[in-house]
Amino acid sequence: MRAFGLSLDFDGLDPPGAWERHAGGDSPLRVRLETRAQIAASWSGRKEVGWEATIDGARFVVERGVAGDHRFVHGADPAAGEGASTLAIHHLDAEAGLLRCAPADADGPLWWRVVLDSVLFTVALLRGYEALHAGAVASRGAAVAITAASGGGKSTLLAELVRRDLDLIADDVLVLEQSDERGLIAHPAPPLMTVPAAVRGLGADTPERPICAIGGEHWIAVRVRPEPLALRALVVLDRRAGSGVSIDEIREPLATLMGSCLRFPRSAARERSRFELASALSAQARLLRLEADVDTPPTILADTLLETLCQEARMS
Repeated sequence: MRAFGLSLDFDGLDPPGAWERHAGGDSPLRVRLETRAQIAASWSGRKEVGWEATIDGARFVVERGVAGDHRFVHGADPAAGEGASTLAIHHLDAEAGLLRCAPADADGPLWWRVVLDSVLFTVALLRGYEALHAGAVASRGAAVAITAASGGGKSTLLAELVRRDLDLIADDVLVLEQSDERGLIAHPAPPLMTVPAAVRGLGADTPERPICAIGGEHWIAVRVRPEPLALRALVVLDRRAGSGVSIDEIREPLATLMGSCLRFPRSAARERSRFELASALSAQARLLRLEADVDTPPTILADTLLETLCQEARMS
């Protein structure tokens, strides 16, 4: 199995999603269940906080250890102890080759959401990949990334594009690699998607029954395009009250792109690589801003985007 450019060995575990088997690849990341006591024994102690966020209503903290290992704590403040309120603790060894997982409920799906998203893309960054806070679909043999502010309608637009038989590449984070031959390459994310609960009928490869419900959203299994693809375009979805539907080239892209490039690990070298990624995107991908009113139906957004991509294909 592969995701975010990583070869994955789940050590007998059965992760949710529409996974496909892939032979060979780079040094695999082994993912296995262990106890919290085993993780505590492996953890070298906190050196610094790498990044933190709120995931599914609970605090999520990534810590860098004094020995170069990493710990991921979901559901409680690590400094306050690891009591019953902690949903899961994970540990990545210093070589980024073994991920130990200790969820409070190993039979439930919620801990997998964190592992198959935030933990895995963090491992990809640690292994030298770049990443954008963006979803992506495959169109005419290339990747088209879509980014938006939180709550900006990105997931609804992605779902509409998948409904129209475009293959999903990534739901929320797009991992990229610079290739001398092909430019920026987009790697498929795990075969899962979070969509508004009202979304239905995404196709035969997408079960109608969700893996789990989170607030007003459903987490579902969905097939992803299995092979990496060259990144052809990045679309910034900008929905605001009173705005008409339009799609235009982004004339001054660096500020917009820098905000979408993930920053972990925090270092001067990482800041340089983020700038280099934004520069490469400016040079190698078409950069578009899709503006619309907040109430514009996703069908109209999809029509506008696909027509623009088709025009570009006819002109090339």
